[in-house]
Amino acid sequence: MTNQGEVYFALFADAFDPDELSRRIGIQPTSIQRSPPHRAPLVCWMLSSGRVAGDLIDIYERSSKLIAQLRPHAERIAAARRDMNLEANLQVVLWIALEDSVPMPAIGFDPECIAFLSAVGASVDVDTYRTAPLPGAAPNGFGGATSRSI
Repeated sequence: MTNQGEVYFALFADAFDPDELSRRIGIQPTSIQRSPPHRAPLVCWMLSSGRVAGDLIDIYERSSKLIAQLRPHAERIAAARRDMNLEANLQVVLWIALEDSVPMPAIGFDPECIAFLSAVGASVDVDTYRTAPLPGAAPNGFGGATSRSI
């Protein structure tokens, strides 16, 4: 078994039009998720680095590449977050192999990543699991959510 990881940037709120958000900031998300009807309403626009597997998952590298895509749009992201009353989050999800012989992931963020997150008013959340994900499992706590990959 190897480690698996994903880094994504999310903009979310109880209700908003994710297509309008995409038009405003000039980026298409990799997915859009909506909470299931039996849960409190939540809509999430996400741009993901994609899930990777390997003995060493380098979050410095994964987050830097993702932020490089977002950085040119920072002012529009910050304005949309304010105007549409959205929350912003850089999410790191790690599934850490149970074997002690597999190295732990490298977790950290470079100064450009931190500056971008500050400029757009985003927080950071790191979720770690000591197991492999189930096939098709939502990494973000949206259990039962509807999802649309873009």
